[in-house]
Amino acid sequence: MMNQSNNKILIAHAFFLNNDSKQYSDKFKPYPPLAALYAASLLRESGYDVDLFDAVLSEGIQELFAILESEPPSMLVVYEDDFNFLTKMCLSHVRDTTLRMIDSAKALNIPVIIHSSDASDNPEIYLLRGARLVIYGEGEQTLVEATEYFSKEKVREPEYIEGIYYLSNDKVKKTSERKPLRALDKLPQPAWDLVEFDQYREAWKKKHGFFSINMVTTRGCPYKCNWCAKPIWGQQYSSHSPEYVAEQLEWLVKNAAPEHIWFADDIFGLKKGWIERFSKKVDELKIQIPFMIQSRADLINEDVAASLKVAGCSEVWLGVESGSQKILDDMDKGITLSQVKNARRLLADCSIDVGFFIQLGYLGEDLLDIDSTREMLLELKPEKIGVSVSYPLPGTPFYQKVRDQMSEKSHWLESNDLDTVFQSTFSAEFYRRIREHLHQELQSEEEERKYWNTQWRQLMETAESYRNKVPESTLAPGCLASNFGSAKTSVSLDAKRVAKSLKVRSSKLGGKRIKLQVL
Repeated sequence: MMNQSNNKILIAHAFFLNNDSKQYSDKFKPYPPLAALYAASLLRESGYDVDLFDAVLSEGIQELFAILESEPPSMLVVYEDDFNFLTKMCLSHVRDTTLRMIDSAKALNIPVIIHSSDASDNPEIYLLRGARLVIYGEGEQTLVEATEYFSKEKVREPEYIEGIYYLSNDKVKKTSERKPLRALDKLPQPAWDLVEFDQYREAWKKKHGFFSINMVTTRGCPYKCNWCAKPIWGQQYSSHSPEYVAEQLEWLVKNAAPEHIWFADDIFGLKKGWIERFSKKVDELKIQIPFMIQSRADLINEDVAASLKVAGCSEVWLGVESGSQKILDDMDKGITLSQVKNARRLLADCSIDVGFFIQLGYLGEDLLDIDSTREMLLELKPEKIGVSVSYPLPGTPFYQKVRDQMSEKSHWLESNDLDTVFQSTFSAEFYRRIREHLHQELQSEEEERKYWNTQWRQLMETAESYRNKVPESTLAPGCLASNFGSAKTSVSLDAKRVAKSLKVRSSKLGGKRIKLQVL
Protein backbone atom coordinates (compact mmCIF):
# COMPACT_ATOMS: atom_id res chain seq x y z
CA MET A 1 0.00 0.00 0.00
CA MET A 2 1.05 3.59 -0.57
CA ASN A 3 2.49 5.68 2.22
CA GLN A 4 -0.35 8.04 3.19
CA SER A 5 2.13 10.68 4.43
CA ASN A 6 3.78 10.78 1.03
CA ASN A 7 1.76 11.65 -2.07
CA LYS A 8 4.79 11.59 -4.38
CA ILE A 9 4.63 9.38 -7.46
CA LEU A 10 7.91 8.71 -9.24
CA ILE A 11 7.54 7.92 -12.93
CA ALA A 12 10.55 6.31 -14.57
CA HIS A 13 11.39 4.38 -17.71
CA ALA A 14 14.14 1.87 -18.43
CA PHE A 15 15.60 2.92 -21.78
CA PHE A 16 19.08 4.10 -20.80
CA LEU A 17 20.64 5.32 -24.03
CA ASN A 18 24.09 4.17 -22.89
CA ASN A 19 22.80 0.57 -22.70
CA ASP A 20 22.31 0.55 -26.48
CA SER A 21 25.56 0.87 -28.40
CA LYS A 22 23.96 1.81 -31.72
CA GLN A 23 21.76 4.52 -30.24
CA TYR A 24 24.45 5.85 -27.90
CA SER A 25 27.63 5.78 -29.97
CA ASP A 26 26.29 5.95 -33.52
CA LYS A 27 22.90 7.62 -33.91
CA PHE A 28 22.66 9.38 -30.53
CA LYS A 29 19.28 11.01 -30.96
CA PRO A 30 17.93 11.38 -27.41
CA TYR A 31 14.25 12.20 -27.04
CA PRO A 32 12.20 12.70 -23.85
CA PRO A 33 9.78 9.87 -22.90
CA LEU A 34 6.53 11.33 -24.26
CA ALA A 35 4.20 8.63 -22.93
CA ALA A 36 5.53 9.12 -19.39
CA LEU A 37 5.00 12.88 -19.72
CA TYR A 38 1.36 12.39 -20.72
CA ALA A 39 0.87 10.00 -17.79
CA ALA A 40 2.43 12.52 -15.41
CA SER A 41 0.01 15.22 -16.57
CA LEU A 42 -3.05 13.08 -15.91
CA LEU A 43 -1.78 12.10 -12.46
CA ARG A 44 -1.28 15.77 -11.66
CA GLU A 45 -4.85 16.52 -12.73
CA SER A 46 -5.93 13.93 -10.16
CA GLY A 47 -4.02 15.72 -7.41
CA TYR A 48 -0.81 13.70 -7.23
CA ASP A 49 2.67 15.14 -6.88
CA VAL A 50 4.76 13.66 -9.70
CA ASP A 51 8.49 13.48 -10.38
CA LEU A 52 10.23 12.01 -13.41
CA PHE A 53 13.35 9.88 -13.54
CA ASP A 54 14.42 10.24 -17.16
CA ALA A 55 16.78 7.40 -18.03
CA VAL A 56 17.61 8.61 -21.55
CA LEU A 57 20.66 10.71 -20.65
CA SER A 58 21.20 9.27 -17.18
CA GLU A 59 24.59 7.82 -16.30
CA GLY A 60 23.01 4.59 -15.09
CA ILE A 61 20.49 2.81 -12.93
CA GLN A 62 22.40 3.64 -9.75
CA GLU A 63 21.03 7.17 -10.03
CA LEU A 64 17.50 5.79 -9.67
CA PHE A 65 18.52 3.56 -6.77
CA ALA A 66 19.93 6.59 -4.95
CA ILE A 67 16.65 8.50 -5.39
CA LEU A 68 14.57 5.57 -4.13
CA GLU A 69 16.70 5.34 -1.00
CA SER A 70 17.11 9.05 -0.22
CA GLU A 71 13.64 10.26 -1.26
CA PRO A 72 11.41 7.18 -1.36
CA PRO A 73 8.20 7.87 -3.29
CA SER A 74 4.84 6.41 -2.38
CA MET A 75 4.88 4.53 -5.68
CA LEU A 76 7.24 3.79 -8.56
CA VAL A 77 5.70 3.69 -12.03
CA VAL A 78 7.93 2.31 -14.80
CA TYR A 79 6.20 3.69 -17.90
CA GLU A 80 7.88 3.04 -21.24
CA ASP A 81 7.41 5.39 -24.17
CA ASP A 82 4.62 3.94 -26.32
CA PHE A 83 5.47 6.45 -29.05
CA ASN A 84 9.12 5.49 -29.51
CA PHE A 85 9.78 2.61 -31.90
CA LEU A 86 12.78 1.55 -29.81
CA THR A 87 10.60 0.57 -26.85
CA LYS A 88 8.23 -1.36 -29.13
CA MET A 89 11.17 -3.63 -30.02
CA CYS A 90 11.03 -5.17 -26.51
CA LEU A 91 14.82 -5.20 -26.20
CA SER A 92 16.40 -7.44 -23.58
CA HIS A 93 18.43 -4.66 -21.97
CA VAL A 94 15.20 -2.75 -21.24
CA ARG A 95 13.56 -5.81 -19.67
CA ASP A 96 16.62 -6.55 -17.54
CA THR A 97 16.79 -2.94 -16.34
CA THR A 98 13.08 -2.89 -15.49
CA LEU A 99 13.42 -6.04 -13.41
CA ARG A 100 16.29 -4.47 -11.48
CA MET A 101 14.09 -1.44 -10.81
CA ILE A 102 11.39 -3.74 -9.43
CA ASP A 103 13.93 -5.48 -7.19
CA SER A 104 15.17 -2.19 -5.75
CA ALA A 105 11.71 -0.78 -5.09
CA LYS A 106 10.46 -4.04 -3.61
CA ALA A 107 13.37 -4.11 -1.16
CA LEU A 108 12.27 -0.66 0.05
CA ASN A 109 8.58 -1.67 0.23
CA ILE A 110 7.68 0.72 -2.60
CA PRO A 111 4.83 -0.60 -4.78
CA VAL A 112 5.60 -0.78 -8.51
CA ILE A 113 3.35 -0.48 -11.54
CA ILE A 114 4.68 -1.41 -14.99
CA HIS A 115 3.53 -0.28 -18.43
CA SER A 116 5.40 -1.40 -21.55
CA SER A 117 4.98 -3.39 -24.75
CA ASP A 118 7.04 -6.24 -23.34
CA ALA A 119 5.08 -6.33 -20.08
CA SER A 120 1.83 -6.37 -22.06
CA ASP A 121 3.08 -9.47 -23.89
CA ASN A 122 4.73 -11.12 -20.87
CA PRO A 123 3.02 -9.85 -17.69
CA GLU A 124 3.96 -12.89 -15.62
CA ILE A 125 7.67 -12.05 -15.83
CA TYR A 126 7.12 -8.70 -14.14
CA LEU A 127 4.38 -9.70 -11.72
CA LEU A 128 6.26 -12.70 -10.39
CA ARG A 129 9.30 -10.46 -9.90
CA GLY A 130 7.30 -8.17 -7.62
CA ALA A 131 5.34 -5.62 -9.66
CA ARG A 132 1.87 -5.03 -8.20
CA LEU A 133 0.19 -4.38 -11.54
CA VAL A 134 0.98 -4.45 -15.25
CA ILE A 135 -0.98 -1.99 -17.37
CA TYR A 136 -1.80 -3.00 -20.93
CA GLY A 137 -3.41 -0.95 -23.68
CA GLU A 138 -3.73 2.82 -23.42
CA GLY A 139 -2.30 3.53 -20.03
CA GLU A 140 -2.96 7.01 -18.64
CA GLN A 141 -6.49 6.63 -17.25
CA THR A 142 -5.71 3.10 -16.07
CA LEU A 143 -2.71 4.45 -14.18
CA VAL A 144 -4.86 7.09 -12.46
CA GLU A 145 -7.35 4.44 -11.32
CA ALA A 146 -4.60 2.07 -10.21
CA THR A 147 -2.94 4.82 -8.18
CA GLU A 148 -6.27 5.62 -6.50
CA TYR A 149 -6.68 1.93 -5.70
CA PHE A 150 -3.37 1.79 -3.83
CA SER A 151 -3.74 5.19 -2.17
CA LYS A 152 -7.03 4.18 -0.57
CA GLU A 153 -5.50 0.91 0.68
CA LYS A 154 -8.31 -1.21 -0.64
CA VAL A 155 -8.25 -4.81 0.47
CA ARG A 156 -10.29 -6.29 -2.38
CA GLU A 157 -8.71 -7.29 -5.65
CA PRO A 158 -8.48 -4.68 -8.44
CA GLU A 159 -10.59 -6.69 -10.88
CA TYR A 160 -12.77 -3.65 -11.60
CA ILE A 161 -9.87 -1.66 -13.09
CA GLU A 162 -9.88 -2.04 -16.85
CA GLY A 163 -6.63 -2.72 -18.67
CA ILE A 164 -4.48 -4.47 -16.06
CA TYR A 165 -2.82 -7.76 -15.19
CA TYR A 166 -2.37 -8.68 -11.53
CA LEU A 167 -1.58 -11.69 -9.38
CA SER A 168 -4.25 -13.53 -7.44
CA ASN A 169 -3.09 -16.56 -5.47
CA ASP A 170 0.07 -16.63 -7.60
CA LYS A 171 -1.96 -16.75 -10.81
CA VAL A 172 -1.99 -13.99 -13.42
CA LYS A 173 -5.40 -12.43 -13.94
CA LYS A 174 -6.37 -10.08 -16.76
CA THR A 175 -9.19 -7.56 -16.52
CA SER A 176 -11.32 -6.36 -19.43
CA GLU A 177 -9.77 -4.06 -22.03
CA ARG A 178 -10.07 -0.31 -21.71
CA LYS A 179 -11.45 1.45 -24.75
CA PRO A 180 -8.89 3.87 -26.19
CA LEU A 181 -9.58 7.56 -25.84
CA ARG A 182 -10.99 8.99 -29.06
CA ALA A 183 -11.05 12.72 -28.24
CA LEU A 184 -7.31 13.23 -27.90
CA ASP A 185 -7.59 17.03 -27.74
CA LYS A 186 -9.06 16.63 -24.24
CA LEU A 187 -5.72 15.34 -22.95
CA PRO A 188 -3.59 17.82 -21.03
CA GLN A 189 -0.30 18.90 -22.53
CA PRO A 190 2.63 16.59 -21.68
CA ALA A 191 4.40 17.58 -18.46
CA TRP A 192 7.21 19.34 -20.31
CA ASP A 193 8.35 21.09 -17.13
CA LEU A 194 9.74 17.72 -15.95
CA VAL A 195 12.15 17.64 -18.92
CA GLU A 196 15.66 19.06 -18.65
CA PHE A 197 15.57 20.88 -21.99
CA ASP A 198 19.04 22.34 -21.49
CA GLN A 199 20.54 18.87 -21.05
CA TYR A 200 18.85 17.60 -24.22
CA ARG A 201 19.81 20.72 -26.16
CA GLU A 202 23.46 20.39 -25.17
CA ALA A 203 23.54 16.70 -26.14
CA TRP A 204 21.95 17.34 -29.54
CA LYS A 205 24.09 20.36 -30.34
CA LYS A 206 27.28 18.51 -29.50
CA LYS A 207 26.46 15.54 -31.75
CA HIS A 208 24.37 17.03 -34.56
CA GLY A 209 24.67 20.81 -34.40
CA PHE A 210 20.93 21.33 -33.84
CA PHE A 211 18.30 20.58 -31.19
CA SER A 212 15.36 18.26 -31.92
CA ILE A 213 12.24 17.53 -29.85
CA ASN A 214 9.57 14.86 -30.32
CA MET A 215 5.81 15.28 -30.66
CA VAL A 216 2.89 13.01 -31.52
CA THR A 217 -0.36 13.75 -33.32
CA THR A 218 -1.99 10.31 -33.29
CA ARG A 219 -2.27 7.01 -31.49
CA GLY A 220 -2.31 3.63 -33.17
CA CYS A 221 -2.39 2.37 -36.74
CA PRO A 222 -5.35 0.87 -38.65
CA TYR A 223 -3.23 -1.09 -41.13
CA LYS A 224 -2.57 -4.82 -40.83
CA CYS A 225 1.08 -5.48 -41.69
CA ASN A 226 1.40 -8.96 -40.23
CA TRP A 227 4.81 -8.44 -38.60
CA CYS A 228 3.94 -5.22 -36.78
CA ALA A 229 3.23 -5.54 -33.06
CA LYS A 230 0.42 -3.40 -31.64
CA PRO A 231 0.29 -4.31 -27.94
CA ILE A 232 -0.84 -0.84 -26.81
CA TRP A 233 -3.58 0.38 -29.17
CA GLY A 234 -4.24 -2.63 -31.38
CA GLN A 235 -5.96 -1.64 -34.63
CA GLN A 236 -7.43 1.52 -33.07
CA TYR A 237 -6.49 4.88 -34.57
CA SER A 238 -7.15 8.27 -32.99
CA SER A 239 -5.91 11.70 -33.95
CA HIS A 240 -5.49 15.16 -32.48
CA SER A 241 -6.99 17.92 -34.56
CA PRO A 242 -4.45 19.68 -36.80
CA GLU A 243 -5.22 22.98 -35.07
CA TYR A 244 -4.43 21.47 -31.65
CA VAL A 245 -1.12 20.09 -32.92
CA ALA A 246 -0.15 23.42 -34.46
CA GLU A 247 -0.85 25.20 -31.17
CA GLN A 248 1.21 22.64 -29.24
CA LEU A 249 4.01 23.13 -31.76
CA GLU A 250 3.79 26.88 -31.21
CA TRP A 251 4.17 26.37 -27.44
CA LEU A 252 7.25 24.19 -27.92
CA VAL A 253 8.85 26.59 -30.38
CA LYS A 254 8.42 29.48 -27.96
CA ASN A 255 9.34 27.67 -24.74
CA ALA A 256 11.89 24.99 -25.71
CA ALA A 257 13.34 26.63 -28.84
CA PRO A 258 13.98 23.44 -30.83
CA GLU A 259 15.40 23.67 -34.33
CA HIS A 260 13.81 20.43 -35.50
CA ILE A 261 10.76 18.30 -34.65
CA TRP A 262 10.36 14.54 -34.89
CA PHE A 263 6.70 13.58 -35.18
CA ALA A 264 6.86 10.07 -33.73
CA ASP A 265 3.52 8.84 -35.08
CA ASP A 266 3.37 5.47 -36.80
CA ILE A 267 1.58 7.33 -39.59
CA PHE A 268 1.44 11.13 -39.78
CA GLY A 269 -1.69 12.73 -41.18
CA LEU A 270 -3.66 9.65 -42.18
CA LYS A 271 -7.05 11.36 -42.27
CA LYS A 272 -7.97 13.02 -45.54
CA GLY A 273 -7.34 16.76 -45.44
CA TRP A 274 -5.51 16.65 -42.08
CA ILE A 275 -2.10 17.62 -43.46
CA GLU A 276 -3.57 20.44 -45.54
CA ARG A 277 -5.32 21.92 -42.47
CA PHE A 278 -2.18 21.53 -40.38
CA SER A 279 -0.09 23.27 -43.03
CA LYS A 280 -2.56 26.15 -43.20
CA LYS A 281 -2.51 26.64 -39.40
CA VAL A 282 1.29 26.45 -39.19
CA ASP A 283 1.57 29.04 -41.94
CA GLU A 284 -0.96 31.25 -40.16
CA LEU A 285 1.02 31.07 -36.90
CA LYS A 286 4.35 31.55 -38.73
CA ILE A 287 5.97 28.65 -36.89
CA GLN A 288 7.52 26.72 -39.77
CA ILE A 289 10.31 24.54 -38.45
CA PRO A 290 12.02 21.55 -40.13
CA PHE A 291 10.30 18.34 -39.12
CA MET A 292 10.45 14.61 -39.85
CA ILE A 293 7.53 12.21 -40.18
CA GLN A 294 6.69 8.60 -41.00
CA SER A 295 4.09 7.83 -43.64
CA ARG A 296 3.02 5.29 -46.24
CA ALA A 297 3.69 5.38 -49.96
CA ASP A 298 -0.01 5.10 -50.77
CA LEU A 299 -0.82 8.23 -48.74
CA ILE A 300 1.47 10.60 -50.64
CA ASN A 301 -0.16 12.63 -53.41
CA GLU A 302 0.57 16.03 -54.93
CA ASP A 303 -1.53 17.98 -52.42
CA VAL A 304 -0.03 16.14 -49.44
CA ALA A 305 3.55 16.65 -50.64
CA ALA A 306 2.97 20.34 -51.34
CA SER A 307 1.30 20.91 -47.95
CA LEU A 308 4.11 19.13 -46.13
CA LYS A 309 6.59 21.44 -47.83
CA VAL A 310 4.66 24.57 -46.80
CA ALA A 311 4.46 23.37 -43.18
CA GLY A 312 8.24 22.87 -43.01
CA CYS A 313 8.62 19.11 -43.49
CA SER A 314 12.19 18.25 -44.39
CA GLU A 315 12.16 14.44 -44.23
CA VAL A 316 9.63 11.66 -44.78
CA TRP A 317 10.32 8.03 -43.87
CA LEU A 318 8.35 5.40 -45.75
CA GLY A 319 7.89 1.80 -44.67
CA VAL A 320 8.94 0.34 -48.01
CA GLU A 321 10.31 -2.91 -46.52
CA SER A 322 11.17 -4.70 -49.80
CA GLY A 323 11.67 -4.22 -53.52
CA SER A 324 9.80 -7.47 -54.14
CA GLN A 325 6.05 -7.18 -54.60
CA LYS A 326 5.77 -10.83 -53.60
CA ILE A 327 7.28 -10.11 -50.20
CA LEU A 328 5.15 -6.98 -49.73
CA ASP A 329 2.05 -9.04 -50.42
CA ASP A 330 3.19 -11.78 -48.05
CA MET A 331 3.62 -9.11 -45.36
CA ASP A 332 0.07 -7.80 -45.96
CA LYS A 333 1.75 -4.44 -46.41
CA GLY A 334 -0.98 -3.07 -48.66
CA ILE A 335 1.25 -1.02 -50.95
CA THR A 336 2.66 -1.49 -54.44
CA LEU A 337 6.09 -0.72 -55.83
CA SER A 338 4.53 1.75 -58.26
CA GLN A 339 3.15 3.67 -55.27
CA VAL A 340 6.62 3.72 -53.73
CA LYS A 341 8.08 5.16 -56.92
CA ASN A 342 5.33 7.76 -57.17
CA ALA A 343 5.74 8.86 -53.54
CA ARG A 344 9.49 9.18 -53.99
CA ARG A 345 9.03 11.36 -57.07
CA LEU A 346 6.39 13.63 -55.53
CA LEU A 347 8.43 14.26 -52.39
CA ALA A 348 11.60 14.88 -54.38
CA ASP A 349 9.72 17.42 -56.50
CA CYS A 350 9.03 19.32 -53.26
CA SER A 351 12.67 19.04 -52.13
CA ILE A 352 11.73 16.78 -49.22
CA ASP A 353 14.28 14.11 -48.31
CA VAL A 354 13.05 10.53 -48.25
CA GLY A 355 14.07 7.61 -46.05
CA PHE A 356 13.17 3.99 -46.74
CA PHE A 357 12.74 1.42 -43.98
CA ILE A 358 13.98 -1.89 -45.41
CA GLN A 359 13.40 -5.31 -43.85
CA LEU A 360 15.56 -8.30 -44.78
CA GLY A 361 14.95 -11.95 -44.04
CA TYR A 362 11.17 -12.07 -44.11
CA LEU A 363 9.63 -15.51 -44.33
CA GLY A 364 10.20 -16.94 -47.82
CA GLU A 365 12.53 -14.18 -49.03
CA ASP A 366 15.13 -15.53 -51.46
CA LEU A 367 18.11 -14.08 -53.33
CA LEU A 368 15.98 -12.73 -56.15
CA ASP A 369 13.86 -10.78 -53.65
CA ILE A 370 16.99 -9.35 -52.06
CA ASP A 371 18.34 -8.44 -55.48
CA SER A 372 15.04 -6.74 -56.31
CA THR A 373 15.35 -4.65 -53.16
CA ARG A 374 18.83 -3.51 -54.18
CA GLU A 375 17.65 -2.67 -57.69
CA MET A 376 14.80 -0.59 -56.29
CA LEU A 377 17.14 1.33 -53.99
CA LEU A 378 19.58 2.05 -56.82
CA GLU A 379 16.73 3.24 -59.04
CA LEU A 380 14.96 5.48 -56.50
CA LYS A 381 18.04 6.60 -54.53
CA PRO A 382 16.43 7.60 -51.22
CA GLU A 383 18.51 10.03 -49.19
CA LYS A 384 18.54 7.61 -46.24
CA ILE A 385 17.77 3.98 -45.52
CA GLY A 386 17.21 2.04 -42.34
CA VAL A 387 17.90 -1.67 -42.79
CA SER A 388 16.82 -4.28 -40.29
CA VAL A 389 15.89 -7.96 -40.32
CA SER A 390 12.47 -9.45 -39.70
CA TYR A 391 11.84 -9.61 -35.97
CA PRO A 392 8.83 -11.68 -34.84
CA LEU A 393 7.09 -10.15 -31.84
CA PRO A 394 4.39 -11.87 -29.77
CA GLY A 395 0.84 -11.18 -30.82
CA THR A 396 1.57 -10.83 -34.53
CA PRO A 397 0.51 -13.22 -37.33
CA PHE A 398 4.17 -13.35 -38.35
CA TYR A 399 5.12 -14.60 -34.88
CA GLN A 400 2.47 -17.31 -35.12
CA LYS A 401 3.91 -18.46 -38.45
CA VAL A 402 7.46 -18.85 -37.15
CA ARG A 403 6.99 -19.61 -33.44
CA ASP A 404 7.96 -23.26 -33.92
CA GLN A 405 11.24 -22.12 -35.49
CA MET A 406 12.13 -19.60 -32.77
CA SER A 407 15.53 -19.89 -31.17
CA GLU A 408 16.15 -19.73 -27.43
CA LYS A 409 16.97 -16.07 -27.96
CA SER A 410 13.54 -14.52 -28.52
CA HIS A 411 14.45 -10.83 -28.11
CA TRP A 412 17.25 -8.61 -29.34
CA LEU A 413 19.67 -7.42 -26.71
CA GLU A 414 19.84 -3.94 -28.29
CA SER A 415 18.59 -2.18 -31.41
CA ASN A 416 21.67 -3.08 -33.47
CA ASP A 417 21.47 -6.78 -32.65
CA LEU A 418 20.01 -7.99 -35.98
CA ASP A 419 20.02 -11.64 -34.91
CA THR A 420 17.46 -13.73 -36.75
CA VAL A 421 15.57 -15.19 -33.81
CA PHE A 422 13.69 -17.57 -36.10
CA GLN A 423 14.95 -19.93 -38.82
CA SER A 424 15.30 -17.47 -41.70
CA THR A 425 16.59 -18.43 -45.15
CA PHE A 426 20.08 -17.13 -44.42
CA SER A 427 22.13 -16.51 -41.30
CA ALA A 428 22.21 -13.19 -39.47
CA GLU A 429 25.78 -12.60 -40.66
CA PHE A 430 24.66 -12.69 -44.29
CA TYR A 431 21.98 -10.08 -43.63
CA ARG A 432 24.51 -7.91 -41.81
CA ARG A 433 26.75 -8.04 -44.88
CA ILE A 434 23.81 -7.15 -47.12
CA ARG A 435 22.93 -4.20 -44.89
CA GLU A 436 26.51 -2.92 -44.87
CA HIS A 437 26.75 -3.22 -48.65
CA LEU A 438 23.47 -1.38 -49.28
CA HIS A 439 24.46 1.50 -47.02
CA GLN A 440 27.87 1.87 -48.64
CA GLU A 441 26.66 1.49 -52.22
CA LEU A 442 23.92 4.09 -51.86
CA GLN A 443 26.45 6.57 -50.49
CA SER A 444 28.92 5.96 -53.33
CA GLU A 445 29.49 8.06 -56.44
CA GLU A 446 28.15 7.05 -59.86
CA GLU A 447 31.64 6.38 -61.21
CA GLU A 448 32.06 3.69 -58.53
CA ARG A 449 29.09 1.70 -59.85
CA LYS A 450 31.21 -0.95 -61.58
CA TYR A 451 33.13 -1.62 -58.36
CA TRP A 452 29.94 -2.04 -56.32
CA ASN A 453 28.35 -4.28 -58.94
CA THR A 454 31.37 -6.55 -58.63
CA GLN A 455 31.16 -6.49 -54.83
CA TRP A 456 27.48 -7.39 -54.97
CA ARG A 457 28.05 -10.27 -57.37
CA GLN A 458 30.78 -11.67 -55.14
CA LEU A 459 28.51 -11.35 -52.11
CA MET A 460 25.72 -13.22 -53.89
CA GLU A 461 28.18 -15.98 -54.84
CA THR A 462 28.83 -16.60 -51.14
CA ALA A 463 25.13 -16.83 -50.27
CA GLU A 464 24.91 -20.62 -50.16
CA SER A 465 27.55 -20.77 -47.46
CA TYR A 466 25.19 -18.71 -45.26
CA ARG A 467 22.01 -20.64 -46.07
CA ASN A 468 20.14 -22.12 -43.11
CA LYS A 469 18.40 -25.47 -43.20
CA VAL A 470 14.95 -24.06 -43.81
CA PRO A 471 11.86 -26.28 -43.70
CA GLU A 472 10.20 -26.49 -47.12
CA SER A 473 6.96 -25.11 -45.66
CA THR A 474 8.63 -21.75 -45.08
CA LEU A 475 9.89 -21.25 -48.64
CA ALA A 476 8.38 -18.66 -50.95
CA PRO A 477 5.77 -19.84 -53.45
CA GLY A 478 8.28 -19.23 -56.25
CA CYS A 479 11.04 -21.29 -54.62
CA LEU A 480 10.43 -25.01 -54.09
CA ALA A 481 13.11 -27.24 -52.65
CA SER A 482 13.81 -30.86 -51.86
CA ASN A 483 16.41 -32.39 -49.58
CA PHE A 484 17.20 -29.06 -47.90
CA GLY A 485 20.22 -29.39 -45.67
CA SER A 486 21.72 -32.27 -47.59
CA ALA A 487 25.00 -32.08 -49.43
CA LYS A 488 23.16 -31.46 -52.70
CA THR A 489 20.06 -29.32 -52.98
CA SER A 490 17.64 -29.28 -55.88
CA VAL A 491 15.93 -25.90 -56.20
CA SER A 492 13.14 -24.96 -58.59
CA LEU A 493 12.95 -21.26 -59.47
CA ASP A 494 10.51 -19.18 -61.47
CA ALA A 495 12.13 -18.51 -64.86
CA LYS A 496 10.79 -14.97 -65.21
CA ARG A 497 12.27 -13.93 -61.87
CA VAL A 498 15.63 -15.45 -62.70
CA ALA A 499 15.60 -13.75 -66.11
CA LYS A 500 14.87 -10.39 -64.51
CA SER A 501 17.81 -10.78 -62.15
CA LEU A 502 20.15 -11.88 -64.95
CA LYS A 503 18.71 -9.26 -67.32
CA VAL A 504 17.91 -11.75 -70.11
CA ARG A 505 14.67 -12.89 -71.70
CA SER A 506 12.98 -15.71 -69.84
CA SER A 507 12.43 -17.55 -73.14
CA LYS A 508 16.18 -18.05 -73.41
CA LEU A 509 16.16 -19.97 -70.14
CA GLY A 510 13.68 -22.54 -71.43
CA GLY A 511 10.42 -23.44 -69.73
CA LYS A 512 8.49 -21.76 -66.93
CA ARG A 513 10.70 -23.16 -64.18
CA ILE A 514 14.40 -23.82 -63.86
CA LYS A 515 15.87 -26.64 -61.83
CA LEU A 516 19.19 -25.81 -60.22
CA GLN A 517 21.57 -28.12 -58.41
CA VAL A 518 23.29 -26.44 -55.47
CA LEU A 519 26.49 -28.23 -54.49
